[in-house]
Amino acid sequence: MIEFLKAYAFLAPYGIMGGVIVAMTQIWKNTSQSITTFEDSISKEYREIIRAIPYNALIGAELTEIEKDKVYNEIYNYMDFCNEQIYLRKQGRIRKDTWQNWQSGMKMNFALPIFNEISINIFDELNDIFEELRKVKNTNFNTDPKYW
Repeated sequence: MIEFLKAYAFLAPYGIMGGVIVAMTQIWKNTSQSITTFEDSISKEYREIIRAIPYNALIGAELTEIEKDKVYNEIYNYMDFCNEQIYLRKQGRIRKDTWQNWQSGMKMNFALPIFNEISINIFDELNDIFEELRKVKNTNFNTDPKYW
């Protein structure tokens, strides 16, 4: 038996290297899955915020005064949510392709008349908050906070 072990001892480093590669691959997969789960939870939060916004606001239609009052609060919440998304990308907790998708959604939403009107009002009223969102909006939603 000892003769056998001596004859094949040169293979030990390859076995160790194979084990390390398998372990690293598993760690990478687990990390990737954790990021996906985290990003999915943020997407769920987005859906909850958008669900509270009346349909007419989401299609760019004229709103009643009651709808405008309700939308004001929800768009404020959406702006706060966007600011959080920007912060997460800035910290490197969001993947680039996910960020680009989110940024595209922001551009689409803020192009809607009521979103644009209310966001301008909020920016004017509260000029010391949502700085990250202002920066993204000022670049026409074409930036990457990770590199700021």
